Amino acid sequence: MMTLECPSCGAPISMENGEQILTCAYCGRKLLLGKEYLTQTQQKAPSAVLQQETYSPFSYTTTLALAILLGIFGAHRFYTGHLAVGAIQLLTSGGVLIWWLWDVVSILNGSFRDVQGRLLKRPQRLNVWGIGAAVYLISLFVLTALSGDGRVGLAAAVIPALALVVWLRRKASTE
Repeated sequence: MMTLECPSCGAPISMENGEQILTCAYCGRKLLLGKEYLTQTQQKAPSAVLQQETYSPFSYTTTLALAILLGIFGAHRFYTGHLAVGAIQLLTSGGVLIWWLWDVVSILNGSFRDVQGRLLKRPQRLNVWGIGAAVYLISLFVLTALSGDGRVGLAAAVIPALALVVWLRRKASTE
């Protein structure tokens, strides 16, 4: 019995003698074994180096700041190379704010990708209170504009800001 490393996820794969087709239990990739595969895996770089190469060169913090402050104009999309989508967001006010909100949440969640399909590299520690303050100010602006009353906006804007801070703190504690 021999153990190999999956080229996709780096998980160990056990191989019985004479087995030619293997399936990774973690990512589901099927591997066809032969001399070529064995020589490639012996010369392969560590998986941590391969993961670093898949991240986007665009700054996570800059993308998030652009999305929060100028997202309804598609600034974060222009910054990460999505020119057509940025133009659509510019013309539709961030997809009538829904598309903009979706993008902010996907950036915070860590699932936002640049034009090449690479994930943005999130910093080890997020400034959740700074992000919460920015979301509060944006919520204050939007809710005041929708209700026409600044007092309603002041009170109601606390809810999305605190919800985001709690969600980010829980997400950080599980990572």
